Amino acid sequence: MIRRRHAILAAAAAALPLPAVAQARVHRITMLLFRGWEEACDGFRDHFAARRIPVELTVRDVAQDLRRLPAMVAEIRQAKPDLVYTWGTSLTIAALGPWDAPDPARHITGIPVVFNIVTDPVGNRVIKSNEDPGRAVTGTEYIASVEVQLRAMARYRGFARVAAIFNPNERNSLSVVAQMRALLGEGLVELPVALDASRRPDPASIPARVAAAREAGADWLYIPPDTFLNDHRAVLTGTALEHRLPCFAATERFVQFAEGLAGLVSRYYSVGAFTAYKAEQILREGRAPQTIPVETLTRMSFLVRMDTARRLPMYPPVGLLRVAETV
Repeated sequence: MIRRRHAILAAAAAALPLPAVAQARVHRITMLLFRGWEEACDGFRDHFAARRIPVELTVRDVAQDLRRLPAMVAEIRQAKPDLVYTWGTSLTIAALGPWDAPDPARHITGIPVVFNIVTDPVGNRVIKSNEDPGRAVTGTEYIASVEVQLRAMARYRGFARVAAIFNPNERNSLSVVAQMRALLGEGLVELPVALDASRRPDPASIPARVAAAREAGADWLYIPPDTFLNDHRAVLTGTALEHRLPCFAATERFVQFAEGLAGLVSRYYSVGAFTAYKAEQILREGRAPQTIPVETLTRMSFLVRMDTARRLPMYPPVGLLRVAETV
């Protein structure tokens, strides 16, 4: 009798409809990239995976040609994703416009945005201030202030003159060089790369610019955050090494994946993950982007490439080795 009762109860339970299982919302994010997928994008994606936050990433890459951007902005306007991620200074400026005067016909409006790998977002008018972005936009700054970088450079080796090679078409480079000019005055040697007939930077001019830096008596060759120089970092840092001219970089690739001597940098992967944390605050916590301050990582890495130090030769001070990361 007991067995039969259990069988009846089991059959009845099996006939009951199962309760609906709540499905986690999938957040739709459009990623606008300037030079393809790289380490910061890895960090952005991996943060959501580690936090078990379901996201659908739609990736669009202008491949360093901002003429492709208007079609992508139009696509975003129609698709209305939950959030837009922008990579790079030039792309972010072009996609968002000035914080106080965006053009709804050309720029992304009405959709939360987080930016990544952007130089001087206040000076470039992407946001009103780091503490108060002034619109539905937030993000991360990825380079240390120019003053802090120069102090780090001097800690390795003192200097009287610094040369800066840069692409005059890149807003992030121009911003950094302007800040260096204000701090160093005549101690700065400005060496923009040559532009060809179509106003594009000419890679063939890089060796001559490095030679000019040496002839000008520069103690350091400073490399700002610059996509064009990154694409040609092997030629730039290799030529500097031939001239026995140490390179100090604002970003890791010139030291990690080329022959630059040193740099005070934020790891791209970590910056990407930090940007994703800000996106999580918007998507999961419901915070308005304009209430989330723009910040840098609290920890920078002082990279030293020991093979380059040996070949110059220019070994770092012992005190610096206690805190530096050698590659």
